[in-house]
Amino acid sequence: MVIRCPVCKADNTATTCRRCKADLTLLHTLEQQRQAALALARRALADHSPVEAQSAAALADQLRRDEESLQLLAVTALAAGDHAQAYRAYRLRRELG
Repeated sequence: MVIRCPVCKADNTATTCRRCKADLTLLHTLEQQRQAALALARRALADHSPVEAQSAAALADQLRRDEESLQLLAVTALAAGDHAQAYRAYRLRRELG
């Protein structure tokens, strides 16, 4: 996974910035948690557990919002029957993209 350093904006794959040597451990940990939440949401959708999937997608979106998290949030909200949340996520995704 690639993490952009908040200090110097360099892209990094290690827990220490290659350019300015800033400690990126916390950012790596957050991204790992986000990836786990995205995977959990996808598994829950496959297991026909839309409420669990929506909860996991919302967590991933809270950790870091991007097109992927918003798309998954919209899909899981639709599967859970939460059309208002699905539309909000869809609109936010369109604004990002």
